[in-house]
Amino acid sequence: MTQPAQAPIDETPVPARPSRWPWVAGVLVVLLAGAGVYWFVLRDDAGVPQTVTTSGGQLNQAVEDGEFVFTVSAVRCGLPRVGDEFVDLEPQGSYCLVDVLVKNGGTTPEYFDSTSQKAYDAAGAEFGTDMQAEVFVNTDAQNFLDQINPGRQVKGTLVFDVPATTSLVSVVLHESFSSPGARIAVR
Repeated sequence: MTQPAQAPIDETPVPARPSRWPWVAGVLVVLLAGAGVYWFVLRDDAGVPQTVTTSGGQLNQAVEDGEFVFTVSAVRCGLPRVGDEFVDLEPQGSYCLVDVLVKNGGTTPEYFDSTSQKAYDAAGAEFGTDMQAEVFVNTDAQNFLDQINPGRQVKGTLVFDVPATTSLVSVVLHESFSSPGARIAVR
């Protein structure tokens, strides 16, 4: 029995499909650039200078920054951990807790961003907040990220992770990351 003749195999190389990664990366770059333009140029508070107000207040004294009025009532430093019965968070150094009352003195609802708040020691070193620790410290308080309606106020505690022997001398509280800030002496 004779086997039928097979058609010759076409060995012409198939052109490779162009990679989609350059397109994906390009789209991501455009989206990030657009977000940056919105954040730094088109927002309502984009023209506010990013300098810190040197005047300010002290413990239990109300100070303003933009539409917010801040009152710091207590500062506790040297805490070795925060948490609950399930989670025990330990700082790199120690925690400083700053009790603050935030009032919206404006006419529109606003958000309080705890990540825009800063603390300072006697040498001028700056410390940011630890949002993960704030979740456990503020279990009974309205979340700082909730909207604050005009005329309303929220109480909460800011948490700073500082070197173990550090004590804070001031905090600078901001309505937004680009507002001037209100310096409050805490010692």
